[in-house]
Amino acid sequence: MRDRTMIAAGVALVVLAPAVAGAFAGVKTSNAVLAIAAGAVAGAGVIRGVHHLKREFRDLQWRFRGIHIINRSELTPEAKQDLCDQTLPTTSTWEDVYRLRQVTRLAILEQAADNTASIVLTILGLAAGTAASVWSVWI
Repeated sequence: MRDRTMIAAGVALVVLAPAVAGAFAGVKTSNAVLAIAAGAVAGAGVIRGVHHLKREFRDLQWRFRGIHIINRSELTPEAKQDLCDQTLPTTSTWEDVYRLRQVTRLAILEQAADNTASIVLTILGLAAGTAASVWSVWI
């Protein structure tokens, strides 16, 4: 699923489920549904994030294994380099040595941007859990 779809589903679960439960079954049921929705959304965010990181880790392992096999082959150095570039494209330039801190920071930010839906779902879950806890004080 796309990030926006995941976020919309999380918002719908946290906002609509307690409202519907409260309309049909009362405030206490609404509070219970809000707490359950909070846990479900937070859990979905964590599971999605872990799945994404595992998938990326397996992909990189597979690509590095391919590069190792290519380098052990009896191809010409030019052919090896071409195959390695196709297996794992590099984004490095000669200026990276002078800008290593910025390049590392950019790589971290790019990875964080890929996990936006997981982060937002977890925040929504925590917000709903907090709201349920605060609401339970007034009941």
